Amino acid sequence: MSAQSDSSHTAQVLDMVSLLEAPSRKRVVASVEQTESATLLSIRQNLSYQACIGVNHIDQLRVQCSHTLGNAVMRQVREFLNAEFGQLRVHRYRQVFTVGHYRLEGLVGGLLRVQFHARQVELPIMDTQFEPQFLSLSWGVGESVLEAEHERQRRQRLEN
Repeated sequence: MSAQSDSSHTAQVLDMVSLLEAPSRKRVVASVEQTESATLLSIRQNLSYQACIGVNHIDQLRVQCSHTLGNAVMRQVREFLNAEFGQLRVHRYRQVFTVGHYRLEGLVGGLLRVQFHARQVELPIMDTQFEPQFLSLSWGVGESVLEAEHERQRRQRLEN
């Protein structure tokens, strides 16, 4: 009798599977719906403040020392940013990193900590200077990446 009850339960499960695979249950999703639903899940849209971070004199470092040293410096800065903000918020485009954050105070505080850690990295001596040089960063903050990049460039001009 137990064998008979097992076979009846199995039959009911198989019928439910065929019901779910029926063509009337399937819905075709338009490509517009797929992209709209994907953008709603993006964390970057909820980060209202953006920062751009650049390494000062990275081109000179690559020319005078080596490209491998320049790449190592950029990797080190990326590690500092990842440790502070998380790797999902840090993006690199050529020589500049961008970071998004939902609070301005948290973003600026994190950038100051990254800048402090970067100043601990000693670079090889360039040109005829005999005093040690340390890694220096320039950064700007804004409500968009473009605004943050303009602020970074403005700050970098003021430092030089």
